[in-house]
Amino acid sequence: MSKLVVGEIENAAGGNPYSITLSAEQATTSGTAIDFTSIPAGTSRIIVMLEGVSLSGTDSMLIQLGDAGGFETSGYVSAGANQAGSVVTSTAGFVVRAGAATEAISGHVLLTLLNSSNFSWIGSNMSTKGDGCIYSGGKKDLSAELTQVRITRTGSNTFDAGAAAIQFT
Repeated sequence: MSKLVVGEIENAAGGNPYSITLSAEQATTSGTAIDFTSIPAGTSRIIVMLEGVSLSGTDSMLIQLGDAGGFETSGYVSAGANQAGSVVTSTAGFVVRAGAATEAISGHVLLTLLNSSNFSWIGSNMSTKGDGCIYSGGKKDLSAELTQVRITRTGSNTFDAGAAAIQFT
């Protein structure tokens, strides 16, 4: 069996399409939105990582995508549920179902580019909320190339615990 060892792989433009960038961790202990900006052109996969993220009430979290024109807050097809089968849907973002104050959510939301010609993104989530699992999925077509990601909520709650970061390639 042969083994291939390389230091770096470059595409035709001289870039490394396989490099992974990790953002700085951001506290989710206050406020209503956590923004990750300056995502470079050509990004095709983003992982939103949540560690003990909690809201002050019964809202669910939303992951919203943005381009140079700002964050897009409509046109999502998204649904999330917990292990008991309680379902929530959203057209305002990729939903991460919570449902009760102090439910600390840890896990990840995977965002993958499906079609670069119409900026179509697929989102999926698998997380824990302490006493069980939550999961969700969805689709969103952006109006232009993705440059930013926001973590927010479905209502008027505020963040009150935890941290978040993103990885992208």
